[in-house]
Amino acid sequence: MYQRSVQVTGGTTFFVTLPKRWAMEMGIRGQSILTLVPTDSGGLLVLPERRKAANECHVTLGDWSFERVQRELFARYIMGYDVIHVAGTRIGPEKRRMVREITQSLVGLEILDETQDTVVLSSVLKAQDFPANRSLERIFDMASSMLGDAVNAVAACDELLARDVVERDSDVDRLVLLVERQFSLFLRDLAILDGTQLTKLQFLYYLNVAKQLERVADHAAKVSEASLALSRPLPNPLIGQIRETAEASQRVLAEAVRAFLARDHEGANDVLARRRQADELYDLDAVRASELSEDSARALSIVLDSCLRIREYAYNIAEAALDVVIPDVCSG
Repeated sequence: MYQRSVQVTGGTTFFVTLPKRWAMEMGIRGQSILTLVPTDSGGLLVLPERRKAANECHVTLGDWSFERVQRELFARYIMGYDVIHVAGTRIGPEKRRMVREITQSLVGLEILDETQDTVVLSSVLKAQDFPANRSLERIFDMASSMLGDAVNAVAACDELLARDVVERDSDVDRLVLLVERQFSLFLRDLAILDGTQLTKLQFLYYLNVAKQLERVADHAAKVSEASLALSRPLPNPLIGQIRETAEASQRVLAEAVRAFLARDHEGANDVLARRRQADELYDLDAVRASELSEDSARALSIVLDSCLRIREYAYNIAEAALDVVIPDVCSG
């Protein structure tokens, strides 16, 4: 920690000297440009020009499964590396196929170069290219659409629609991974904060909401998978129960996301005021009375449980909406 006395010249200009040792380590010379970034706490960050060296990392492939390769590459992507060197001794066709497939599942990551022993991956996007609010809106639209289609698949025993919903879950995962990557970049590179409209604390709430919406999409996929166990359509009264429960969950979810994105303190409180203390569990006696097969009864239970869990994720988002707006309310 360094301390300096503030000097005033001309009655209007404030200046302090930089620590010589730090300045030399950072390569600061006359006419060097420094970036000054105000922080939420009232402090002021002094950032030298970013070094020209690329933000790179390396991973050496072993005799790994697809899941292991995926975990290794996902971790480096989330950490915000711009260039990932994948190396190995004579990388075979199967490993190259794995790397290509994983790369295609990550937004903005492309294969830059390939040799016998390396595959070089490069990020072609900047964090500012995908504002967090737009990413959340897109994730919400996709998850909500998946839930609606999943319920329709159950109602009509539509196998093609159910499988389509399951496949779309990976699209939501791609966007959530992108939000995770952006958050890591903001933590690692403070200069990025200057090009965004969010503080680090605010972005943490955005990441939390993205994770909640990812779970909504997961349950929509789970509903679709459950529908595949149905050998015939469910009775109309049960279809009505499913639609009623799903639509109620979708309404709460939409209101919670709107309150979060609009920084609507009252809207978040309105959503949370309707939260029920007791769990809503569907009466399984009604399922037995309908003379469903065991597989159909199990599928129905999974569908209704998923719809109710989605509502709980919506309440979590409403809580995040309340938390993220509190600093603005208190300062006002």
